[in-house]
Amino acid sequence: MITIKNIRRHAGLALFSFVLFSCNKGFLEITPTDQLSAESIFADQAGADVFLNDIYSNLPDEEGGNYYVYDPFENYGDNAVTGFEWTMSWVLSVTKSYSASVYNPGLYNHTYPAMPFMYDHMYSNIRKCNLFIEKIKENPANFQDDWKVKRLAEAQFLRAFYYHFAWMAYGGVPISTEVLNRQVQGDSIFIPRSTFEETYQFIDNELAAAADNLPDIQGGGRATKGAALALKGWVELFARKYAEAAVTNKQVMDLGTYNLFPDYNGQFLASNNNNNESVFAYQHFPATKPNLRSSYFGPKGSYGGWGQSQPTQSLIDDYIMKNGLPITDSSSGYDPQHPYQNRELRFDESIIHHGSVFAGKTYNMAIGGEFAYDLGRENSTGYFRRKGIDESLSGNFIQDGSNYNFLRYAEVLLSFAEAKIELGQIDQDVIDAIDKVRIRGGIPTLMNTYQRTLSQDEMRVIVLRERRVELSFENRRYWDLIRTRMAMTLLNQPAYGVTIQDNNGNLTLTKAVAHTSQFLEKNYLFPLYQGWIDANHQIKAQNGGPDGWVSGQNSGY
Repeated sequence: MITIKNIRRHAGLALFSFVLFSCNKGFLEITPTDQLSAESIFADQAGADVFLNDIYSNLPDEEGGNYYVYDPFENYGDNAVTGFEWTMSWVLSVTKSYSASVYNPGLYNHTYPAMPFMYDHMYSNIRKCNLFIEKIKENPANFQDDWKVKRLAEAQFLRAFYYHFAWMAYGGVPISTEVLNRQVQGDSIFIPRSTFEETYQFIDNELAAAADNLPDIQGGGRATKGAALALKGWVELFARKYAEAAVTNKQVMDLGTYNLFPDYNGQFLASNNNNNESVFAYQHFPATKPNLRSSYFGPKGSYGGWGQSQPTQSLIDDYIMKNGLPITDSSSGYDPQHPYQNRELRFDESIIHHGSVFAGKTYNMAIGGEFAYDLGRENSTGYFRRKGIDESLSGNFIQDGSNYNFLRYAEVLLSFAEAKIELGQIDQDVIDAIDKVRIRGGIPTLMNTYQRTLSQDEMRVIVLRERRVELSFENRRYWDLIRTRMAMTLLNQPAYGVTIQDNNGNLTLTKAVAHTSQFLEKNYLFPLYQGWIDANHQIKAQNGGPDGWVSGQNSGY
């Protein structure tokens, strides 16, 4: 009998001579997994669904309990910093000291911090997808035909989802669609890395195939046609395949399944889970599977949050004025003595600043105030996050059942617009896509704002600013800096907070360094842990090629 224990003991992964394979304890578990045979799990649809649900449960939820989320990946970009100087995002932003040989402590220390691309975590779940697909195909009589088509497509989507995180982080990776077992297959389980381009093409093809067999519905946390196409459009944008990205994101728009939720900040609260803007989201439930967002990222003080994703002054400055103009525009009406007045709607819905009222408390960030910039008190910037933080949960964070969005419709609109702008095809569809996001944010259309046709360069600046603001604190910014190659410029600048002098309501803001930052050319990719490479002779033998590997490692490490 093939038991899960034996699978765990003997099966190999592409990069390992072992596999990390265990079910998430407590998640729909009926009996201990080491007592369940593969035959019994896949004897019927109910057992197979338990197995697939475990793969969903292991998705890299960057606001939940399966990652160390108090140091979110948002803190690796230029939108936010942590309050703790000992966290990896702080240490590794100041100096990119990590190397391929560092495992503990370092980048890959027991899935710390909230790394959505942990190689062994990704591959253990990719293997589960392969096993699910294999067993469904081996036992077709156990399942209804329509169930088989849908669930196989879900597994294909999930496999591509895990691969896409590894690909963004490491570049080309080993690709396997089989359940590898060294006891049976010997050294043939060791697979070389595919190139960046080959890995992209595999993911793109997988998502196209999955989309053909998934239902066109909102989904409630399961893979759908819209989710597969939206992820495909993002992967294409990341790979700078702008023509493909424009077409794919337009396909999502043309489905008619999604729209912008009318309440920008309200869409992130539990009462609005799985609304018509949510394309694919990790499902949370009060008490039993809570979101940790309000606890870790909510403001300090009487509310009781940790304040561990504190907005930078750079992000604050990118929120535009109510009239649609950036604060750097002389016609915007921006007043440096009243810097938080007349800003766009998303500003006050995303940021707690000096004078903000949140959960019944007025926040004082001025010099001498409780939350003034003070690194010694872990107040790194003079701001806290408001977006998605539920005011009603003060002191009762276990009841936060709000979902974590992987993909939502506003991003689809902006990705479509960006792709078309890069192609030089700035038509009315592009203007409309950006305007929909702006109007929901309480700001005028592009034409009403500028009263003229904008150039490609101007439109590029606008759409990237819109993307930064609209998707702030959703763990997208770092990847945007990587794919646009802006990281070398922006992540070599200090992360700034602000000191505030309040003279009877007239403010004087002075930038203050939260921490210095460093980013090197090699840091556009993360290193593979050297132990993973040493375990796979096929990878270790790879040199040169389009990705410039050195003994299987990314260049520079």
